[in-house]
Amino acid sequence: LLWILKFRELAKFKDLLGGLIGPRLLTAVFSAIDYESLQNVTTRRIPLAEILSDDKELLPEILGKGTEENAKDLAQALLLNPGFEDLSKRSLLARFIKRYPEIQSMVDGEDDSPSSESTSVVTDDSLIVSQASYDRKIADLEELTKEKIPANSLAIEAARELGDLRENAEYQSAKDEQKLLLARQSELQGDIMRAKPTDFTDAPSDSVGIGSVVSLIDQANGESQKYVVLGAWDSDPDNDVLSYLTPLGQKLLTKKIGEIVETEVEGNVQSWKIEGLSRWVDGK
Repeated sequence: LLWILKFRELAKFKDLLGGLIGPRLLTAVFSAIDYESLQNVTTRRIPLAEILSDDKELLPEILGKGTEENAKDLAQALLLNPGFEDLSKRSLLARFIKRYPEIQSMVDGEDDSPSSESTSVVTDDSLIVSQASYDRKIADLEELTKEKIPANSLAIEAARELGDLRENAEYQSAKDEQKLLLARQSELQGDIMRAKPTDFTDAPSDSVGIGSVVSLIDQANGESQKYVVLGAWDSDPDNDVLSYLTPLGQKLLTKKIGEIVETEVEGNVQSWKIEGLSRWVDGK
């Protein structure tokens, strides 16, 4: 199986292996990973799991040769598979969801019917995020893990060879940088574990939710303001895009047209009336 996945794109094997790449092969791969994880309880390194995670084109290629039902079955198998680290599992599930957004509800533990309330209120400690912002976080973590931390380790070893560590400024500097890098790595891993990527297609149309465009009128002077309420990592104040986690974003969630929202900045209280409401995804 590993040989098939590794060499499927080589010209001399492409015709031979191309027909094997599909949902049935992925089922076999998951079974092999599951089995290997049970046989090797002392190590987390499973080559099949690593290539599936590292090769960004492999899973989309496989899913492209199946149906949505195939994808749902495979996503369920992935959720239950003990052979993947949590971070890798999250990353792979995001690729499933990117191809078939309907799988999001299954990952969330909901039923298969779409709910207009699913992104209106977040009741646990998860983070609703856009796919683009999720991909950026994954890229940041990969750069940190595969480039910056290894480079720092080399710098520490090089500095160690310079002599007395108590008087070694290069060594102390590299060790200080290591603390920062590892702290950032831990932060990114925690954020990604909590993240639930979405394309905002399930944003409600009758109340403010994550993925809403909200038109407000200042009750004092009649000035208008429009905001887009998006995911936890999508804040862009210059373009009037709010993360739903901001104070104003939190106040707006679940509100309907005609309702009043109050904001306070440095003791200055403003009252805003919701005049208009639409879904961001519908205006893209």
